[in-house]
Amino acid sequence: MMKVRFLAATFLTIAVTALVGAQERVPFERRGEFKSEALWNLLASPKFKTLQGKIQVTVFLPEGSRSWEMDLWADENRSRVQFELPHPEGRRQIITFTLPNEVWVWLPFVKKALRTEGSGFPSWRDMWQIRTDKLDMAKANYTLRFVGRDKIAERFCLVLQLEPKVKGNAVRKIWVHPPTRLPLKVERYSPDGQLEIRIAFTEVKINEPLPLLILEPSVPSDWGVESLPPFQRHRVDISRAREVLGFEPILPSWLPQGYILEGIFALGDQRWKMAHIVYTDGIGVISVFQHSAPPKRKPPIERPHQGKPFGAFPIQRMFPQRTVIRDIGNLRVVLVSEVTREWLERMVNSMTPTAAGR
Repeated sequence: MMKVRFLAATFLTIAVTALVGAQERVPFERRGEFKSEALWNLLASPKFKTLQGKIQVTVFLPEGSRSWEMDLWADENRSRVQFELPHPEGRRQIITFTLPNEVWVWLPFVKKALRTEGSGFPSWRDMWQIRTDKLDMAKANYTLRFVGRDKIAERFCLVLQLEPKVKGNAVRKIWVHPPTRLPLKVERYSPDGQLEIRIAFTEVKINEPLPLLILEPSVPSDWGVESLPPFQRHRVDISRAREVLGFEPILPSWLPQGYILEGIFALGDQRWKMAHIVYTDGIGVISVFQHSAPPKRKPPIERPHQGKPFGAFPIQRMFPQRTVIRDIGNLRVVLVSEVTREWLERMVNSMTPTAAGR
């Protein structure tokens, strides 16, 4: 049962939600040169009514590359994603449904459906690691260049490259479908230029009718259903953080150039609480997770490329990030980002435990 709960918690973090809106024509010049503003407009929120297709994710690790695929169906308010994971006893299929106020996780291999209520679940577009809500900040910290034209899943795309003005951030190449602003392919490169992850549609249908009842989580009659405690993620004012979380969050005194504090969020349910502290430069995100450290426990072993925050091995393999884990005072502190590891080390070294947290 604990394995099932852990699996559910892991895959809720990549729960799928629909993007909204209708198709909109994006203006850009027909010549070889494009105005900067027109290019940045292509990174605004995609707009469409329905989306369905196959997405291939390829992760490039030191020991070699690994690929996995997922199927996606989405309308304006609901979505479904399904994929398979390797297992010693055979591949395991996972199916998630994301509705406005709840998420379902189906585990066909044990004939079980897990359901949880709440808000603030991650969107499938977070998988692409391209923010669309802070483009003004992004313009100050990145240069966006047009580098070519291409076809992805039989759709015409403009190829853009996001180059950070400060070395230490990731570089991204984005294949954008102009009529919808949908990224059909993204490549992320490490600060030293190594390709780390490629995400691409291999098949895609936009604004076409979805299969009947594909987004309805109608549980088979011979399956068991378990309701998990409601999951919540909400913003917390620093002045009320101790009251809400039960501990005083520790903030770093040093930040990489261009990054600012976006907010402090409380994660969890009635049984446990965790602080999620978010820093951003408009595109890049540095997440700092903090929770009460288990007493008398050995410090976790850190691995530069294969760190396992909270034991989330499958997530790290599917979406690699650099991690730094440290016990500071009475708190376990985990930094997760695609930025250089040296930045994360410098941030965590600048954190000083509060008097109450010692």
